[in-house]
Amino acid sequence: MLSNAELEQIQAAAKKMSRPVYLQLNSGGTEDRFQANLLNTARQISGVSMNRIELADDLRPVFPEKPSITVASEGVGNIHYLAVPEGPEFGPFLDALMWVGGAKAPPIDPALPPLDELKVSTDALVLIAPVCPHCPRVVRQVLSLAVCQPLISAVVVDAVQFQDMADRFKVKATPTTIINEAFTLVGSIELPQLVGSVLESGATDSFTSILNSMIQSGRAEDAGVLLCKEDQPEAILPLYTSHEFSSRMGALVAMEEALAESPHSLDPIVPDLITLLTHEDIGLRGDTAELLGKIGNPVAIPALQNSLNDPDPDVREAVEEALGILSALRE
Repeated sequence: MLSNAELEQIQAAAKKMSRPVYLQLNSGGTEDRFQANLLNTARQISGVSMNRIELADDLRPVFPEKPSITVASEGVGNIHYLAVPEGPEFGPFLDALMWVGGAKAPPIDPALPPLDELKVSTDALVLIAPVCPHCPRVVRQVLSLAVCQPLISAVVVDAVQFQDMADRFKVKATPTTIINEAFTLVGSIELPQLVGSVLESGATDSFTSILNSMIQSGRAEDAGVLLCKEDQPEAILPLYTSHEFSSRMGALVAMEEALAESPHSLDPIVPDLITLLTHEDIGLRGDTAELLGKIGNPVAIPALQNSLNDPDPDVREAVEEALGILSALRE
């Protein structure tokens, strides 16, 4: 519940609004303490706003069976809260109300105009925690994107309350910002980085960066699923051949997950992997031999047979195991 001081700020903001604001309420079909707090907070806000902030039922939940509040005005409703905007989070929420209601000019920043280039709908999900010191700043930045570009939907989620969503996106720290359920940014970020990530997430040549952001945030398995969905296996190769150990290992996990999702998903990059059997990096040669065995494409057999003479015994062992798997598959 909001304090008297916070309600006074709402009332003062409402007096300056030049257009009505609607708080669309969705109960999510549950009846728990969090939902009651969320909906009562919305009622508090509307109650002190002199009818400038109106309540409305919303039958289109942002996430099924999860309560939420949507901030809307003049046909645009792209700011969604699955978090109670109280304490440190009250400030960004108040800014959003004022921006949407015309009580305060939308934010002006040199980083924002490039968003005019955005052509497709984009979701920006921010997972927060009540005691997180950096969350309000990141939330405010994401909300500013939604206010300036209607194609962007901002969704603020309490990661503590909705542990299932935190688990789904492998959230280990807050704030975590996820663009289109893929491009992942952890911690405090600057507005230019956020804008760049939004634009990059929709670019056709940025899939490698998206996969890398997921891997670096601990979502390698999700990256593998996305690799299958987008059918762009070649995008993982720069990460697999990276000098950064975390990128390479994450790429391996992603490719193994892709194979579990679809056994033939990596067939298109088998020729590229074959060339790595002669790479100067011993570890990469061994990992590649093992990976080719898991992929199971017989095209790799001649190259693996040539690698039986590899100078490193560990590589030779990996090659022999791969050939054994491939031979068994052919029988």
